[in-house]
Order: sequence, then structure tokens, then C-alpha cells
Amino acid sequence: MKILIIANIRKKQGGITTQTLELADSLKGEGYEVVTISTHGNMTERIRGFFSSIKKARESDLIIGVGCAYYGVIPMLTASAASLIAGKRILYNFHDGQAREFLKKYHGFLRLFFGKARIIVATEFLKNCFEEFGFNAVVISNYLNRIEFKENKDSGDPRKILWARSFEKLYRPDIALEGSKEAIKKADAELHMFGGGSLQNYYKNRYCETAGIIFHDFVQRNELMEEYSKHSIFINTSDYDNFPMSIVEAGMNGMLVLTSDAEGIHSIYTNDDVVYFRRGDVKDFTEKLSDILKEFGKYTCKIENLKVRVCGFTWKETREKWISLIEEKAGA
Repeated sequence: MKILIIANIRKKQGGITTQTLELADSLKGEGYEVVTISTHGNMTERIRGFFSSIKKARESDLIIGVGCAYYGVIPMLTASAASLIAGKRILYNFHDGQAREFLKKYHGFLRLFFGKARIIVATEFLKNCFEEFGFNAVVISNYLNRIEFKENKDSGDPRKILWARSFEKLYRPDIALEGSKEAIKKADAELHMFGGGSLQNYYKNRYCETAGIIFHDFVQRNELMEEYSKHSIFINTSDYDNFPMSIVEAGMNGMLVLTSDAEGIHSIYTNDDVVYFRRGDVKDFTEKLSDILKEFGKYTCKIENLKVRVCGFTWKETREKWISLIEEKAGA
């Protein structure tokens, strides 16, 4: 069977790009012939991706459109058009914690494209969002092809904290910086910020002279994977999130995770796996991080529980659901 996957595949891997490439590799390993087309880039690149999608759709048996909210839905719309023009069957795969806000605004428009087609989502939170607006959603967890556990190398002298997202309002670097600045005043600790984004220079300039806060530029995923084990605390401060693979990767590296209770995250992990703070609440974040730095030992059980949890996020655990949907759709 020939499968065409259409997505915004970025040169700087991470997020949806990682998940798309992992899915393509997994399906190739099952004997499917898989082609990926990117609709990411400037207008010329997006147009080129659209026409390439139409061409490859005619040669394929099944199309999978992968996307997220707002401009991130473009590859899903492209996949819908390719499916209609080429007369091919289609599945959708949606990744985004902003689903409810997005669907509330555009569900009527999106129904023209998606209809009753299956939309694969990674969490019960997203499934509920899509079903609330009349779409046909099914849950298949995100995963990594390989789950490899590493020994954590942070000696705790000083205790190292890692934040690794894009410097955009959505991911709330302001909470990470302001809360950590206060928390590390009374502790021997450092905050290391990894990432690019439109607000990077603003925050660099604002906190460049703040003791214990170190900025790093964006690094490729394989480099970031090496950084995880050098830090013992991972913080995720985003207001909207669904299934951030960074938490899985933190768990693989023996890190304690402090995360906002944002959307999909809360439907995956329990209080036994991670430490939650109230979304958007810098005071609660500061208090939770301060207590972690003061009494790190009492939280180590969560590190072990998170390791157990992430063992389930592999292709082996999701394989049957994916293949069942693909074969069902292909034979429809």
C-alpha cells in the first residue's frame, strides 16, 4: 500500500515534525510505501507543496493529513483537497492544545473539508473537543520509536533546571523566567533556557544580568536529547498543550517534571507522575519550584513513576490501532 503523509515538516525538527517523521518510519517498517510532502515555508514553498501533494496523491492509496490549529491546519486542508481531486481515501492527524478555541471559531468551515472522516488525536482532551463540535475523533497516543532510559548526570551542585520551547507567548517563558528568578534566590540552582522565537531577544535583554539564568539558542533535537540528562528538573509553562514529547523525553532522562495543568497534559499524567502548577499562575509556579529546590528528595518517587508511564509511548503500544485504522480505511 502507498501512503502519502502531508504535514508542515520543518528543517528544525521538534514537535509535530518529529511525530510525523516517526510515524513515516514506523509505517515503512511495517512494509508500507510512504511518501512525505511538506507544506511548510514561505508562500512559494507552500504552493509547491500543494501541487506536489496533488501529484503524489494520484499515485497513493491513502492520504494522511497532519496538522494543528490556525495556520497549522493548512496541510490538513491541502490533504483534503488532494483527496477530493485524486479520489483517494483520507485520515487526519491533529496535534494542538488550542483545539477548543480553534474549533469554536472555525468548526463550520472545517466541516466542509473534514466531514465525517476520522481525525486521530493523542489525548482524550482533544477527542472530547472534536466530538463537542460534531467531528469523528479517535485517540492514538503520540509515541517515540525508541524509548531509551539514561542516567541523570545532574549532581545537584548547583541544581539545574531546563526549559526548552519556543520563546512565544503561548509557551509562557515569562512565567518560567520570573518564577525561577525568585525560586533560585534561596537555592543553589540554575535555569537553562533553550529555544528560538520572536520573543527570544526581548527576554535575553531583560534577564541577561539575572544571576542563575542562562540562555541557549535553539539546538537540533539530537543535541537537546543530550542536554536533558545534564539537568534534573524540567519545566513546562505553556498555557495550551496537548501531548508535548518533551515530557516523555524528560522522563527518559530521569528528570522531575514541573508542568502547567494545560489541556491535554492533564489527561495523560497524574499527580503521581509529575508536579502540576495552575496554568498561568506565576505565584503557584514559584511556590512549587521553590519547594522542589528545597526538598528535592521527597519528589523522587515521581521520577520513577514517570519512567513507568513513558514506557507506554512506543510504536509497539500504538501499532495495532494505527494499522487497524489504515487497513479499515483502505478497504472501505
